[in-house]
Amino acid sequence: MKTSKGWIGKVVVSLLLTLSVAMPSFHYQTMAQSNQSSPTPITNPEKTIVLTKLNDKVWAHTSYNEWNGTTYDHKGLIILTSKGVVLIDTAWDTVDNYQKTEELLKMIKKHLKKKVVLALVTHAHDDSIGGIQALLNQGIDVRSTHLTAKLAKEYGYPSPNPTLDVNPVMKVGDTVVESFYPGEGHSQDNITVWLPQYKLLFGGCLIKSLDAKDLGNLSDANVEQWDDSVKKVIDRYPHVKTVVPGHGDWGNKSLLYHTIALIKQHKK
Repeated sequence: MKTSKGWIGKVVVSLLLTLSVAMPSFHYQTMAQSNQSSPTPITNPEKTIVLTKLNDKVWAHTSYNEWNGTTYDHKGLIILTSKGVVLIDTAWDTVDNYQKTEELLKMIKKHLKKKVVLALVTHAHDDSIGGIQALLNQGIDVRSTHLTAKLAKEYGYPSPNPTLDVNPVMKVGDTVVESFYPGEGHSQDNITVWLPQYKLLFGGCLIKSLDAKDLGNLSDANVEQWDDSVKKVIDRYPHVKTVVPGHGDWGNKSLLYHTIALIKQHKK
């Protein structure tokens, strides 16, 4: 009996140790899922803009548009700093109609009580840059890479300030924001944005959500290079906890590997 009890005790201790290691991962995944529905998002009366809290300092902004007859969402970030808001991407507008971005700016001022002082554009497609004129009309400093600024002009948009190639890391008040160009993928110019204090990565349209079944719009894509670009992001940010894609729900680093799987599936 002594031998049996000792053996059982060792098994119990081993199981407890295993559970104690596994629990943080399970807890994170549960929290990440619950954050997608709690707290209650803020919407405008027309429900064209949705603000969703990710943590005490970072919100996601979501806008909607149609592509090939289907309505899709697009997400950007609202980062609250001690010097004001850093906005990642505009709402999904067009060259001639940027009302959603105007509404987004009003909602930030009304509900978050801060002014946008800096904006980053992650690529030159309309879901990321469509509302740039609304930002410029308010004197907001809008930055991008040189390539995005070049493509913006070609697509008929005002040019952002092309500073991110030389100055990818910015400190705005108490917050560090880092842009990273990993190479071509969804577009020639797609970048990611990293918030080291929150271990949060905005993958933009380079990264697909877990519910994505394919790579989406490939009109400007480089599928051959896309997986290598995502691998560079994985290597650069090994401690990432939250990943926000350009479309669909956010989650953990599994989104990065899911994107690679979709690319490999497309190449078959």
